[in-house]
Amino acid sequence: MSEIVRWSAIETAQHIRARNVSVSEVTQAHLSRLDRANPALNAVTHLIDEAIDLATAMDAKGIPDDASALYGVPVTVKVNVDMAGYPNTNGIPAFKDMTGDGDAPVVANLKSSGAVIIARTNTPEFSLRWSTSNPLHGGSLNPWDTEVTPGGSSGAAAASVASGIGAIAHGNDLGGSLRYPAYCCGVATIRPSMGRIAAMNPNAATDRPPITFSMSVQGPIARSVADVRAGLEVMSKRDPRDPLQVNADTSGRPRDGQITLGIATNPFASDVDDAVVNAMTRASNAAKAAGIKTVEFTPPCADECAALWGDLLFTETHHTSRSLIEEHGSAEINRTLVGYAEHYKLLDMPQLFQSLTRRLQLQRMWSLMFEEIDALLMPTSLIPPFENDLDFKEPSKIPDLLRAQSPLFVVNLLGLPSVAIPTHVENGLPLGVQLVAPMHDDWFALDIAERLETELGTLWQTLPIWA
Repeated sequence: MSEIVRWSAIETAQHIRARNVSVSEVTQAHLSRLDRANPALNAVTHLIDEAIDLATAMDAKGIPDDASALYGVPVTVKVNVDMAGYPNTNGIPAFKDMTGDGDAPVVANLKSSGAVIIARTNTPEFSLRWSTSNPLHGGSLNPWDTEVTPGGSSGAAAASVASGIGAIAHGNDLGGSLRYPAYCCGVATIRPSMGRIAAMNPNAATDRPPITFSMSVQGPIARSVADVRAGLEVMSKRDPRDPLQVNADTSGRPRDGQITLGIATNPFASDVDDAVVNAMTRASNAAKAAGIKTVEFTPPCADECAALWGDLLFTETHHTSRSLIEEHGSAEINRTLVGYAEHYKLLDMPQLFQSLTRRLQLQRMWSLMFEEIDALLMPTSLIPPFENDLDFKEPSKIPDLLRAQSPLFVVNLLGLPSVAIPTHVENGLPLGVQLVAPMHDDWFALDIAERLETELGTLWQTLPIWA
């Protein structure tokens, strides 16, 4: 195995700038790694035909003086965003030929920064699940244990970057689809603040509906927090096609030298698994070792936030995309969607307006909460990674799975930045936590996460696929 694929994104870019290695050599090393690793994962849906030619052209042109943090770095992008010349399938057989000549902002930013896109990664049907399988591209697997979900909907992105296919993976997050795959695959990510990364699909017939748009974000997955930071810097460049993009440097909240981290091991009515408690304890101890003050803390209305996320999202889904899913989705995804919908309230018009108002009130409560603490440590999920395709195999467990994923939904409802990092391996599976910060304090959240990572270490080197 080439040592190149073990380099971080930052190390890769440094070696290229120092001319220790060419962009072509780096690209070929990652494509060779893809050839070796992907058969065990089925994470990649499309190879990018022009990757080697692009790398060769970059070598011939020479390294620009203002080369970005990802110049020459191999990356992957998820198959549910537009990329010129490649289909945005969203895991749907009927969409297998839906190509166009436009790039989504996140793809355009990666390209203009000199990152080399080498592959597209898989997603579940309509990107609506915590496993990553569909009738078009098949099922993606977890490199730690193929019987366990790699997460969803960016499970293939997390599995690929954990296994050395690219140094940065793009994903997106409407209900945990960045953080949960990172949790399942033992890597790091950030669900950025609402509006941090511009989002739209230029080849789509219509824009996404407003509730989905306001709770979904694009973001990077990587093997270290430093690489997540580099990915976010590049992905969040301005794009005027998203009129709601906001690139505020910080929340503006004043801070002294001492950071206070609230510890919320289980602010929900549901039980939390012992393994998750262990992850929280390890992260809390890491924070203390890093000189961060920790306090036990209960955030406001956590269960209500999680429920409201589902009420709003699935009411919108019922009125905007339910018929599309019924027409083009498999029997399994339609049955699963029914399970989701039955767990939440279908809001009428007055209830919808009341719920949107309540969302703002909850956002205000959490904003005021961050006057007491600087950030909040929570579980990513209340249970360890579960059996792959469990929602399809045992639909009766869907309500339990939804309750277990409550920590994910809270953050999407509120639009806050959240960094997911691994803590340890237990029973052969990675565990982790998420660190939630005030709106627009993405960089601050990464600062804290990096301090915790220094104490906790990273997990990917111990994956069997690296042996």
